[in-house]
Amino acid sequence: MCACVEDYNKVLRFWAPLEADPKLYGEIILQRLFETNPDVQKLFPKFAGLSKEQLQNNPDLQAHGGIVVCKLTEFLQKEKQRKQLMNDLAESHAKQHKIPRINFQIISEVIVLVAAEKIEGFGSDAQTAMKNVLKEFQTGMGACYDVLGFDP
Repeated sequence: MCACVEDYNKVLRFWAPLEADPKLYGEIILQRLFETNPDVQKLFPKFAGLSKEQLQNNPDLQAHGGIVVCKLTEFLQKEKQRKQLMNDLAESHAKQHKIPRINFQIISEVIVLVAAEKIEGFGSDAQTAMKNVLKEFQTGMGACYDVLGFDP
């Protein structure tokens, strides 16, 4: 299913804590990502060899996690800029970081889990809306990857 305006609005009704503290939530998301998908950690040179303990309160992890949450916040809030945002992200993730597209699905699943755990009232309707929004993001990123000819 495609995300609709109502899906974005449902997610945004709960998004304030993440927007207010992107480094905290971004760190939680990345820690969970690495914990549940250890192979993904290898795609991040700064974090590749670090233990779970070394990742806790790691300023580089917090900074990168903050960027993830800020970019997602921008995607949620700025409807007219979504396509350009995805183009820019796809370009850097494909050309510079060489991130396979499956990883957008993997992190999306983690984002939904973390949101459900950490955001009060983020129930099944909001989770479904978030899944729809993130599926739209994944599809858009995939289309950008196709244009770039990137498919590792």
